[in-house]
Amino acid sequence: MEINVLTYNEALTKICDFFDSLISPKTISRSNTNVIYLVLKAFAKGWEILNNVIVALSNKFDPANCSDEDLVSVSALVGTERLKGSASGLEIIVTNPTDSPITLLEGEYYYDLDADIRFTFEVLEDTVIAPTENVAYIAMSDKIGSYPVTEQATIVVKGVEPLELASGLTCSNTDNENLLGTEEESLADFRQRILTDVTRQDVITELETNLRNLPYLFDCRVKFNSSSIDTLVYDDVSIPPLHIAIFYSGSARNGIADVVADKVFYPTVSTEDSVIVKHINDCFVSGEYDVNIIPMKKKTFSLHIDYSYDPSFITDSNVRSAFVTALKKAYNRPIHTSFVKENDIYNILTSLNLSGVNILNVDILYNGSQISYMEVPYNRIAWLDISAITYNS
Repeated sequence: MEINVLTYNEALTKICDFFDSLISPKTISRSNTNVIYLVLKAFAKGWEILNNVIVALSNKFDPANCSDEDLVSVSALVGTERLKGSASGLEIIVTNPTDSPITLLEGEYYYDLDADIRFTFEVLEDTVIAPTENVAYIAMSDKIGSYPVTEQATIVVKGVEPLELASGLTCSNTDNENLLGTEEESLADFRQRILTDVTRQDVITELETNLRNLPYLFDCRVKFNSSSIDTLVYDDVSIPPLHIAIFYSGSARNGIADVVADKVFYPTVSTEDSVIVKHINDCFVSGEYDVNIIPMKKKTFSLHIDYSYDPSFITDSNVRSAFVTALKKAYNRPIHTSFVKENDIYNILTSLNLSGVNILNVDILYNGSQISYMEVPYNRIAWLDISAITYNS
């Protein structure tokens, strides 16, 4: 039975009407000089308080109806938390233009975009850069949000004191259009995720959420092989028994290992392109817990779009430019999505509301074949090949 909020006047009216039905055809005098009426008023007040306490408690742990403040408590009960968003990334290329090898020392380096925004990256070990060669690092902004930076041939990178960038090295950066950060998850999206997500009360899921909340990671997914006997082959990654595979996009830092060690001490899967981050702790014989993290790879797809347009309202080139801009924002970013669906793409294009334009059909193309949807495993990011999009207008 559904219980609704009850006001004092509603409670008093219901009690008096019920009393009237018992003494019919007479009715109770609704006057403060009537002792029975005063007793019924007291009962009505008690009913109001008791009923509304029940209503409040019944909604308190219901994610669909609870208040925004109670949503935080509910999320803790189901083993998740609000996503805090991510910083913006910037690919910084460190080059050795000299005739001799130069060592880039282990430590933390930064580039100041302006007085407010600093991009920082961590060199996990001393790295020797051969003559005319370069190494690339993903630096992350010190603030959550989207901070675009255009390509620059020369930038000033410094080491966090007392560390200094080795003399002779030069630095540049690429355009970070595809590395822009995200804002904190909205309360509406958070509430919807609690209602629809089925992964709950699991230490691996909690670890994944904590890693995704690190400001220098765009995304992170964890796959655990709970078998004590069989090796799990997930996409192209072999996960031995009781091992975890950690897939990430963003900046590899030792803080990732600290978060992992706070939850589990399972051995981690190593691949050809994995990076080792370290949790330093004297409890280990070696003095550290090494955590392998695997960069997410791209799962590239393209599209065929059928549309009509009225040239008196818009040019064909402007239509296609608007399509590309919207699709890049949706799919050319380093965040995992489980599925790419025709309907989602159709909704993105129609939501542009371009005058004189009708979206007639959208086809997803993968490996030269047309598919109705594309499933994306944890270790990959759906990536739209803009140059391969075909159109029919």
